[in-house]
Amino acid sequence: MALPAGWITIDVIGTRLTGDMFVHSAFGNRVARPLRRCANKLGFDRNGELIFRAVAEAELHGTEIPATNGLFVDVHRLTAADGTWVGLIMWVSATPPTPRPVYNAWVLDLATMTSRTSGDDPSLVGDGRRPGEERSIQSLLTWLNPEDTWSVVGLYYDALTGEDGLLIEMDWSLRPHDTQWVHLWSTCRLRVSADSRRTLYGLTLQLVSREIEANIAALIHYSRATLLLVEARFRIPLTSVGRLAPLGEDRTAQIMAQIDLESLADPEDPEGSEQAIRIDGQPFTASIFPLRSARPRHGDPVAIVLLHQHEGAGSSATG
Repeated sequence: MALPAGWITIDVIGTRLTGDMFVHSAFGNRVARPLRRCANKLGFDRNGELIFRAVAEAELHGTEIPATNGLFVDVHRLTAADGTWVGLIMWVSATPPTPRPVYNAWVLDLATMTSRTSGDDPSLVGDGRRPGEERSIQSLLTWLNPEDTWSVVGLYYDALTGEDGLLIEMDWSLRPHDTQWVHLWSTCRLRVSADSRRTLYGLTLQLVSREIEANIAALIHYSRATLLLVEARFRIPLTSVGRLAPLGEDRTAQIMAQIDLESLADPEDPEGSEQAIRIDGQPFTASIFPLRSARPRHGDPVAIVLLHQHEGAGSSATG
């Protein structure tokens, strides 16, 4: 009998929706496949898979775990802040458990664009949130690597247009307070209620490492500008980098109230636009343009480059 010595996490919502044991991750790495399609690669033989399934089924149905003589069994539940069970982390092996990878669960309300995080370490995102505390999406993405905005835009598009039960996933990285990188991999299940309310239930795994790009941040770092990235279709602020970053919700709201994203759809001005705005009473030039990517995504984010214009300095900003 072959049972892998490692932590394996089951997507509870996906398993219940499909009727097939769905593996979220294993050994601290992405899987996102039904157990029947990945059991061999994970190190199970037929008997080992049957035992693992039996333990998982007992946990999922609240029944007694079958006898597992000579095996070490350790299970942990990941529950979203609203009480929804989203993940089951399992160790079933002939060897004792090793330290678990870090997992968080989260629930995202697409009507209010707010999220709540629970699990091993909600502080990973660096926005000061407490377990279960409701925070805006902008707060969640305060320290997001700008290159990951394409993935975030794709996630929002799928979540706002997809059907109930849809599986959405993305890699993303954060650098809270410009210190060390935090690398994450998330999957989420879209639930659409009878009254069409959309909610995402997610599982996030902290990755040991991940290859990332940092071109946008490097360009802005050596200028006096601030970059705000937004999802244009639904006007969702994502993250900011540069001199004034993080902008915070108040300043971002001021900017979003003044900018004209409709101008980006003007066929006579396909490259973008420039507007004079004020932030905290100070004059700024906001250069607005879509970011294009060759990578397949559902749409692209919009960049708003903010440059402070001193009164009487002869800049193009007015007012």
